[in-house]
Amino acid sequence: MTRSLPLALLLVACQAPSPAPRACSPDGPPARFDRSPGGVPEVAPSWVLAHHCQVRVVDVRSEEELTGPLGRIPWARHIPLDRLEDEAEAWDRDAPVVLVCRSGRRSARATRALEDLGFGAVASMTGGMLAWRDGDRPVVRHRASPAPPPPAEPHAGPLRAVDIEAHLGDPRRIRWVKVAALLMQGTQSCVDGRDPRPVLGTPGGDAGEILLSLAAAERVRGAPFPASRVGPILDAYLDAFGRVYVHTDTHALEALEASLRDDPRFAPALARGVERLVRRPPRALEGPLLDALTRPAHVGCGHLRLMREHPDEYGVRPALSEAVLRAIFVRLWRGDAIDFVVLEGGHAEGAVLDVVLDGEVHSYTRVPMIAPHLGDRELFVHHPQVSAWLREQNASFVFEHDPALRAEPGRREALHAELERLGAAQLQATLSHLAADLPRYRAHVSEWRVSIEAAR
Repeated sequence: MTRSLPLALLLVACQAPSPAPRACSPDGPPARFDRSPGGVPEVAPSWVLAHHCQVRVVDVRSEEELTGPLGRIPWARHIPLDRLEDEAEAWDRDAPVVLVCRSGRRSARATRALEDLGFGAVASMTGGMLAWRDGDRPVVRHRASPAPPPPAEPHAGPLRAVDIEAHLGDPRRIRWVKVAALLMQGTQSCVDGRDPRPVLGTPGGDAGEILLSLAAAERVRGAPFPASRVGPILDAYLDAFGRVYVHTDTHALEALEASLRDDPRFAPALARGVERLVRRPPRALEGPLLDALTRPAHVGCGHLRLMREHPDEYGVRPALSEAVLRAIFVRLWRGDAIDFVVLEGGHAEGAVLDVVLDGEVHSYTRVPMIAPHLGDRELFVHHPQVSAWLREQNASFVFEHDPALRAEPGRREALHAELERLGAAQLQATLSHLAADLPRYRAHVSEWRVSIEAAR
């Protein structure tokens, strides 16, 4: 059974008087559950979903965890761990019980406690709500009692903290990823709110960070990178980090098409569609198409376009930004792992959201990727701590691939410091151009709680 089965049907099935409800597996629960290697009886989340009507499912987490991003199993009864033994005194000790927590640790302790009370068919759900969520199984996000307050009424002005908190409280709006995965196969998306997917946001995405790294390196080394060096550096970056994200939008593609329409060389290719032309042009058109793609009006990422339009404000040489864009498109055309995304529609951002993590970021830190769409509204989503951590990796990468930086001691540290300084300046410049009138919030997100506050 999957989320595609309506939630109402699941709940009705659990209330049905039949000993084998239609929504459950016809096989009843065992008299005793199998034990894990650690000695605790366990059952898989898939088993709980298939037999939910035939067992007592009890969630032993704290009250506030029920409203966090993981949500709760719709038919589970909530009894905090410190009250479980008192509540269980009145239960049938031969009836099957499955205990649930966040990861399986607390439910394992609760299972042992009920076994000590004489329960013969009690088990912990393996992996807890983390495993339940990863299987895309149904959840709800309200307390069993008291009833949750009604949702905030939609409005036309800037997004409010209550709007964002309600949005992030839905577990479907958050996807968790380990930071280490970004060094192996993941990418950073742009802060642009039009992306339909949950994003890990930084200005310009991977392309913006690469350009930032090279611009900072030029300042530290005191000399520009030759255009011929940019391509090999990007090749090494792809080899080290796996993928590179860059986006455009439909408006930039329309402007590009209009500019090429009068050029007879492009007529046959444009007849098949401008996006197809950009993704895979005929070899004879690659040179003139690169000339057109690097013009500011045809750059669909606002951050990268602003770099092209205001090079002094962003501290990036025009020749460097052009070389990076050219190198990215050339590698897209030869089939390298360029994550080229076309965003649709106009901007409808109602706020800027900085996603804040508790503590320092390490390679094993789990990071929430945020869906920027709130119905017909959007968020600029920014993960400053993750960007800072990845800039340390980028600083090391650029240092190792540039003999001029390695020629003098202390330049690795100087490069990292310049990356942070220039990155902050570029972010502020982009916000001043694209989000000057929008409120800015900080989202403290953990796997059991979401809180929103105005940024200072």
